Amino acid sequence: MAFLTYNNPPTDLRDPTLLFAFAGWADAADSATHALRYVVKQLKGEKFAEVDPEEFYNFTRVRPKTKFDDDGERFIEWPANEFFAIRREDAETDLVVLVGVEPNVKWRTFCQSMLEEIQSLGVSKVIQVGALLDAVPHTRDVRITGTATSPELRGMLKGIHVRRSRYTGPTGIAGVMTDTLRRAGIPAVSLWGHAPHYLQVTPNPKVSLSLVRGLEELVDISVPVEALESQGLNFERRVEQALDGESDVVEYVEKLEAQWDARRNRRATESVDEPEPAGSGAEPGEIPDADQAVASIEEFLRQERRGDGGSDGSQD
Repeated sequence: MAFLTYNNPPTDLRDPTLLFAFAGWADAADSATHALRYVVKQLKGEKFAEVDPEEFYNFTRVRPKTKFDDDGERFIEWPANEFFAIRREDAETDLVVLVGVEPNVKWRTFCQSMLEEIQSLGVSKVIQVGALLDAVPHTRDVRITGTATSPELRGMLKGIHVRRSRYTGPTGIAGVMTDTLRRAGIPAVSLWGHAPHYLQVTPNPKVSLSLVRGLEELVDISVPVEALESQGLNFERRVEQALDGESDVVEYVEKLEAQWDARRNRRATESVDEPEPAGSGAEPGEIPDADQAVASIEEFLRQERRGDGGSDGSQD
């Protein structure tokens, strides 16, 4: 296909499901791309194609990075969108994973090219994995919401106890991609993890873990999550250390906890599938100044990550 470079493309995938996520607008705290790269590593996905970035990026906005290889030689790493194949010997269907970076330009061209590749692989359904910033407390279970383009897939979402999102407004490449798939008659699900807006250090392994568990239910896979669970515990420990002495933030988190608990109790007693508001949580006026009250948390976590080499699931 145009704009794709291939490396041993698969020809015998069985009724594959595509999972995709893009860093950028739809990837708060890198939670979605972190989740999919973790799945690829744990399930031994094989890379078979990569998108040529030249046509789709403004390199002054998404800059290539200078790195060193294992031999100490310097190289340039360009923004990548990569396809992986995951063959499942214990199931009747396989998986294809597309994970990368939201392009800057030519979104319709990009999505059409991805659609052509998806169709050539015989993909039967698609699951978009995303994450958004929300007024939710880091001390509670991660909120998961979802949408679907067919009644069958909406039934799948109900099976994992997520509510349909009512969001309308600006969208990113994931939204355009999902619309392209819908128009082509390929059913698609969007699975969203809600990340605390006051913790924007990346990645957020707790949100990634919840997304991986959601995928386990949706596509009937089993992913070893011990490393991701360990990352989540370490992340929470560092956050609690960072909150020590930050009374404004602690007070705000307590308000979010109270709202979260009240909403959960209301759903439990009334058995109501409550619609998901876009941007639920505290009123804007209650949110501490991110440039002041939250700055010390983010700096603390950056220092911790520099000290322990980061927490990328692909390295664990």
